[in-house]
Amino acid sequence: MSTFNMRNITTLLLFLVFLITATTTTRCNAGFLQKKAHIHIINNLDSGLTLTVHCKSKNSDLGAQVLPPNASWEFHFRPNFWGTTLFFCSMNWQGASKYTDIYVQNRDQPKCSVCYWSIKQSGPCMLNYGNNKYDICYPWNKY
Repeated sequence: MSTFNMRNITTLLLFLVFLITATTTTRCNAGFLQKKAHIHIINNLDSGLTLTVHCKSKNSDLGAQVLPPNASWEFHFRPNFWGTTLFFCSMNWQGASKYTDIYVQNRDQPKCSVCYWSIKQSGPCMLNYGNNKYDICYPWNKY
């Protein structure tokens, strides 16, 4: 092969490695083309109930977190280049086991990069930055 062709192939390979690295989503470090998303989950269950939260994505398992009444927990990550990042969480408290999609990139990225969620028995509600109320509510997912 000529030097010209080798140079083009090398440049193409370096570009592909860069592109793959830039679009790979991990919990904290890679995927630098997208702004980090920060998720805050607040236990607002009635009757002083403790909330156990276990969040996962396709690539990450964040483990179970136990939140006393009114306590919060947060995590962050970089959404992927393709717009398909999804984090889902099981929510358990005395007598109940629910789950929700806590971050759906094409749904949530336009609304917030720092997303606050209030968890109640009736379902999860996201903070609406327009009126500073937790009024963007979703039903619990079906099993």
